[in-house]
Amino acid sequence: MQASSRWRSGAVVLAGLGVVSVAGCGGRGDAALPAAPPRASAEVIEDPLVTSVRSTLRKDAEVTRQVRIALLQDAGVSRFDIDVITLTGRTSLVGVVDHRHQADRAIKLASAVDGVLAVRDELSVKPD
Repeated sequence: MQASSRWRSGAVVLAGLGVVSVAGCGGRGDAALPAAPPRASAEVIEDPLVTSVRSTLRKDAEVTRQVRIALLQDAGVSRFDIDVITLTGRTSLVGVVDHRHQADRAIKLASAVDGVLAVRDELSVKPD
């Protein structure tokens, strides 16, 4: 296939996608591009998979919130900056504590929260 026919077939594909080439149009190449087609601002998707994912994300956000509350209400671990991440009911605790027993306490508190399926310990203990 020659270069000119390859270019033409590429131009046809691009034209089919609504892309306009400005090469050779007035020499400066500053021709205005066509406006993008209007998009729906808040499209409602009635796909069961999307609904399921949204529901899972809401549940995970609530589980994360409840774990954070449990950690903040416990005097033994509330002073530590522990990040809580929940994905499909599996909660990770990330941060630094002074002693191993504080990490164990944080894990126990997180495990007791309704909706937590598993707790991943990513807590580090400060070196002495």
